Amino acid sequence: MSDEPKVELYLGYESVIGLEVHTHLRTDSKLFSPAPVRYGDEPNCNTHPIDLALPGVLPVLNRAVIDLAIRVGLATNSTINERSVFSRKNYFYPDLPKGYQISQYEEPTVSDGWLEIEVPVATGGRKGKKGKQAEPIKKRVGITRAHLEEDAGKSIHDSALAGSGTLVDLNRSGVPLLEIVSEPDLRSAAEASAYLRKLRAILRYIGVSDADMEKGQFRCDANVSLRRPGDELGTRTEIKNLNSFAFVEAAINAEIERQAEVLDDGGEVVQATMAFDSNSNRTSVMRLKENADDYRYFDDPDLIPLQITEADVEAVRAVLPELPDAKRDRFVGDFGLSRMDATTLTANLVLAQLFEATLEVYNQPKSIANWIQRDVLQFVRDKDIEIEATELTPANLASLVELVDTGRLTVKNGREVFLVLAESGGDPAQIMAERSLEAVQDTGLIEGVAKEVLANNPDSVTAYREGDGKVLNFLMGQVMKATKGKASPADVKRILESELQAS
Repeated sequence: MSDEPKVELYLGYESVIGLEVHTHLRTDSKLFSPAPVRYGDEPNCNTHPIDLALPGVLPVLNRAVIDLAIRVGLATNSTINERSVFSRKNYFYPDLPKGYQISQYEEPTVSDGWLEIEVPVATGGRKGKKGKQAEPIKKRVGITRAHLEEDAGKSIHDSALAGSGTLVDLNRSGVPLLEIVSEPDLRSAAEASAYLRKLRAILRYIGVSDADMEKGQFRCDANVSLRRPGDELGTRTEIKNLNSFAFVEAAINAEIERQAEVLDDGGEVVQATMAFDSNSNRTSVMRLKENADDYRYFDDPDLIPLQITEADVEAVRAVLPELPDAKRDRFVGDFGLSRMDATTLTANLVLAQLFEATLEVYNQPKSIANWIQRDVLQFVRDKDIEIEATELTPANLASLVELVDTGRLTVKNGREVFLVLAESGGDPAQIMAERSLEAVQDTGLIEGVAKEVLANNPDSVTAYREGDGKVLNFLMGQVMKATKGKASPADVKRILESELQAS
């Protein structure tokens, strides 16, 4: 595996990228109030006088967020600071009732960490052909800080709901966030995507966040600048509120292209906050970028400094679950999987859990890994759903794989049964019986069909015996058609070859 990534250039420029990730922490109540944290409820029903900034209220820190922040620090090889301070970040927006956001500035809870990412590299190929997959590049990405803060509310500009005005939903106001800020160590949109996927997987593994991007629980701002190789850092812009991996890659590439055009035309990149339009695939300036001074940070007088002891850290360390990299290595060592297969299976916690739970029912790691990587992942991609939304269970998946492995189902018919299981659940053996899909295991019957196919296709037989091996595929297809796909392809091939080679 390569450890020395090449510098990617666009029109002679090197891109320098840093990411700011905001993730909702998995808590029952908000950061400074007892209001519940729930998603999908009616607007403004999960609020509290503290969230509404009514006169006389005081924030009370939710103790659960401290343990969650420590977990993130440990999982990202970071320093857990003994002292951190909450500050007031002052700005006006309709969904910010207090007129300031409680955050951390100079003294965050977590700092000075890193993650190691693996970036896939295509080796290329002929035009129109998908290139081979080379060994991925390993790269260490620094994490500057991870600080606690409260989320703002949500402004709704939908004319169907708000008419010509704006509605405000404060259900999200006060929800605990952890903002994780990377160093500007990323050099391409692909590296940025790999970093985000790794970080999201870790957050889910350690139970810190559901990191559901559709619910806004995992959002990203991307800082992008360009420079000539070896030059000082260029002026950066910030692309706000990217909530999918595809949008992150597309937005970063669009901004790189925009900045390159500006510089090539002799212009200067202006520090600004950018928006990304996925329809036009272009970025545009929202507003000139604020600096820290514009927010007038100062220590919140209502909150004492947060003190974290070594005992606090060790208590969290003792219950920290297995991380993705450790699980991947275990899958390779314990189950004999390739590193690539193990990486795919452990990239998603639910996928890894499905694999291990299915193994407990039917202990055939490679067969189960193949079905999960091929059919399970294809199904959820096609349906654009999470694995949890399918009707698959370890028991019914194990039963299906065993039916195929033992020859009672062909792979083709097994995949038909799989679709029923994924959509509706059920017993694979019963589905097989109801649809008359059970494989033909009577080799005498297959021999009879094979002889009939050969008798009906004398030209193909002659061609095969004269050296045209491709004809065998045609003959196999005829036998499979005659048996309605129920014969084992391996048996069909073996029997046909035996008959064809007979004098």
